[in-house]
Amino acid sequence: MRFNHRPIQILVEPSDYVLRNIGDMAMLYAATERLARLCDNSTINVLTDDPDALRRFCPFATPLSAEGRALWLKPDFRPAKLKRFVPKHWPDRIRRHAPRLVSLFWRLKFRHMPDARAALLRFTDAVDRADLVLVSGMGGITDAFPEYALSVLEALNLALARKGRPVVMVGQGMGPLANAELRARASAILPRLHLIALRETRAGLPLLAELGVSKDRICATGDDAIEMAHEMRVDELGTGIGVNLRLSSYSGVSADILEGLRHVLGATSDSLEAPLIAVPVSWVPREADIDAIRGLMPTDETELNRALAIRTPIDLIRQIQRCRVVVTGSYHAGVFALANGIPTIGLARSDYYVDKFLGLADMFGTGCEMVALDHPNSAEKLRSALRRLWEEAPAIRPAILAKAEAQIAAGHTAYRRIRDAIGDQG
Repeated sequence: MRFNHRPIQILVEPSDYVLRNIGDMAMLYAATERLARLCDNSTINVLTDDPDALRRFCPFATPLSAEGRALWLKPDFRPAKLKRFVPKHWPDRIRRHAPRLVSLFWRLKFRHMPDARAALLRFTDAVDRADLVLVSGMGGITDAFPEYALSVLEALNLALARKGRPVVMVGQGMGPLANAELRARASAILPRLHLIALRETRAGLPLLAELGVSKDRICATGDDAIEMAHEMRVDELGTGIGVNLRLSSYSGVSADILEGLRHVLGATSDSLEAPLIAVPVSWVPREADIDAIRGLMPTDETELNRALAIRTPIDLIRQIQRCRVVVTGSYHAGVFALANGIPTIGLARSDYYVDKFLGLADMFGTGCEMVALDHPNSAEKLRSALRRLWEEAPAIRPAILAKAEAQIAAGHTAYRRIRDAIGDQG
């Protein structure tokens, strides 16, 4: 659609500004590719801290420095000369009730700081010019990342101040959300969005209902990254067991469980004569998956060395295609596997990951199971599920692929709805 030949301006808020998480990269790619295909006379500005990496990975995107966004979100925008007259609690009130005024205050404060002022204006001008503001796929509105969640909500609030132009979120995993401040902001902002496309409905739908979001502004699409992996599918299942684990505060997984998992995976690998194959998703420092995976693999470094080269969604999808079953503590290793018809076992030890994996299982219906790592019989549950899904894999593959295709179709419907919302502006 060319929208009467006028140029369309789109601003995308991604979940990864530096492209170190392969799942986030795939969701961003899907969003920009779909927007570019549907809006062929558009500029798709994507916030980033690494413009060169974004250009290499995402040819549909125009990099926009995220520096201005970070400056706009800083808490105290009162110029020094006004601090006597503007009470300390006013900045929060102004940001929440008159977000466009924040920019004016910052411009005053930065009047002798030309670089900061220019960065701020690039961001606010991009918001003002945007015919569409879109938050790409993420699991960011959650207690697990309170500061980040609040920053996304406040950025959405600024975008909503441009009356009449659509503001949407796609590929979203919502919650858990018990934090009182986050719930208050979410209930004030999310009901005003034009559309929220959920990647799962088990937890997301009831949470959005509690927050006051109307049903007609919600749809379920599955994860946006499914399409890329599904398009790359191969005819035959692999012969290995994919392995991933995330050691982090938000996963609740720590090094104390590595030995037990290593024993189960190693024994099952030996009995099935199936190699363990590393499938890392995150390369974020201090929580890179490869560090945890190393504690689960045999001493042979061959597979680990091969995994060190995995830096893009295509790399990871090809690695996962070597598997017959995937055991993962990272959500998107499961998404990529299921999109290829490969059964998946999710390992969870926090409410955040329990919701992720049970939501994924709910969307696919078969071939995806969760093992709670804090369960006293978790080792036996993992062993049993792994052997069973290994045997069932060929028979259940068609049903898994059919679910993937249904979610892809739902995603395209949601993006056409977004395109039409842009067109409704005239």
